Amino acid sequence: MLARIELGPNGSDLRTFECPKCEHVQKMLVKDLLQSANTGWTEGGLRSPN
Repeated sequence: MLARIELGPNGSDLRTFECPKCEHVQKMLVKDLLQSANTGWTEGGLRSPN
């Protein structure tokens, strides 16, 4: 279960997951995909249906 999100280095997120049953904790550093220059889908031709 996602327990918390903290700011990480260079605009990334540090996400902490915790299992309520076994109390295992896992942390993942996640890059913000919307800030990345490699996300071609944000430059696509999708438009609002209005």
